[in-house]
Amino acid sequence: MIKLSAVITCFNNEDTIVKCIESLKFVDEIIVLDSLSTDKTMDLLQPLKCRVHQQKFKGYSQQKQDAINLCSHDWVFLLDSDEFLTDQAQETIKSWKSQTPKAEAYELPRREWVFWQWSRSWVHMNKFVRLFDKTKAKVSNDLVHESIQSSGRISILNAIIKHYGETSIQRKLEKINQYSQLAAEQKFKQGKKVHPIKLMVYPVWCFFKQYFIRRQILNGWAGFVNAKLNTKYAFLKYAKLYELQQNKLDK
Repeated sequence: MIKLSAVITCFNNEDTIVKCIESLKFVDEIIVLDSLSTDKTMDLLQPLKCRVHQQKFKGYSQQKQDAINLCSHDWVFLLDSDEFLTDQAQETIKSWKSQTPKAEAYELPRREWVFWQWSRSWVHMNKFVRLFDKTKAKVSNDLVHESIQSSGRISILNAIIKHYGETSIQRKLEKINQYSQLAAEQKFKQGKKVHPIKLMVYPVWCFFKQYFIRRQILNGWAGFVNAKLNTKYAFLKYAKLYELQQNKLDK
């Protein structure tokens, strides 16, 4: 039987942290690294069976890596504090624990909450490495959209994660502004450049890809709004990169 540690990083997640942790009861230990929450998150964590640590937020990547480093076991399951595992996913991972791993890391599909409804089953679901051998993995250094990078074989495990990511249009807009700035800064530091024509052409392709190829059209009006806002994120990311380029030329 494989010993499995679960890792959660959180900050002011009083609305979702309990559901998140309760979906992980089958693991051998739960590590929570809190970024000095100011809401009721810490009070809610006290009666739950988990090891809680706190530290000042060091960035998305470093915070997750620090949490992983606290684990007692080599195999780690990473879950965000606004996510939870479905009952089917819990059973799938329980079954996986009783077998010999066929890979060093596993990607899991994630279904999104889109403003007022769950994304439909036929809508494209992104996959993320969440189950992995920490001795052969590390968190990428990306400023935003950090990911687990494994030096071993990566396979797919059909255990769906549900994500309360887009709880409102207002919240989505706040994230778009924050994440687009971080993405632009990262691309700028990497020496990447953008031509103004891309600011006109790329958003058109992005909407087509989101709405039709990734099948957001099946989510009704929620899908339309989401596709439009994802297009806004793509535009702002490159517009802010262009702004950084221009500011550098002016200095």
